Amino acid sequence: LVAFWALAVWGSVLGTVLLLFRKRLAAPVFLVSLVCMVITAIRNYGFADGLEVMGGAGPLVFTIVIFFVALGLWLYARAMAERGVLV
Repeated sequence: LVAFWALAVWGSVLGTVLLLFRKRLAAPVFLVSLVCMVITAIRNYGFADGLEVMGGAGPLVFTIVIFFVALGLWLYARAMAERGVLV
């Protein structure tokens, strides 16, 4: 679980840096980060009673917001790679 969490966090950081440098590799790095984030969230909320441990629905809403941001970053990087903006 810690490895998936680390890949999600540091993958998004690396993807952002790659996006800033206009590198095509940003899209697959964002995808790996997104998949790892989903795996971590499923484990936390589906199998480890995350709502009770984290103290209510607030952290769940925050996780959903982070998911949509990560999804948006991946879609944006993919679109820019297809347009040839990222090399």
